[in-house]
Amino acid sequence: MNKNFEEQEKKAKVGVRLAREEVFKLVFGAEATEATSDELKQDFDIYLQNDEKFIATLNENQLEFIRSSINGIAENYDNIKDIIKKNTKNWAYARIGVIERALLIVATYEFSFKNTPIEVIANEIVELAKEYGNEKSYEFVNGILANIEKNKGTI
Repeated sequence: MNKNFEEQEKKAKVGVRLAREEVFKLVFGAEATEATSDELKQDFDIYLQNDEKFIATLNENQLEFIRSSINGIAENYDNIKDIIKKNTKNWAYARIGVIERALLIVATYEFSFKNTPIEVIANEIVELAKEYGNEKSYEFVNGILANIEKNKGTI
């Protein structure tokens, strides 16, 4: 087989990395449908019911990470979006792609409300941007996260 067509090896997604990707997917769904924070919580309940086979593969820590992240994001949805808006210079929030918005929401929640180190979040969020976004998504997301880190506590 021609090497150009072989699938590249990807890092195995396990632990929090896998759970964070699931949170991203749920937030993406909410952003794509312009859901409210209450609807995001409802989406999570539906996710638990409809994807039982996958849910069974998650360990307790992963499931709790997803649950606490979705609840935390839902409780702080407007504040998270405000932080993102204040850190996107010359770029209207509505113009940010749904994938990039969802990634920024997940990262901003973890950094601003869970105090997860920005290095941990940025690394994984940038990887997700490379996987799900377009060729410039990761640069855009990385730039906004850098602004959020720089301005933390001042906004």
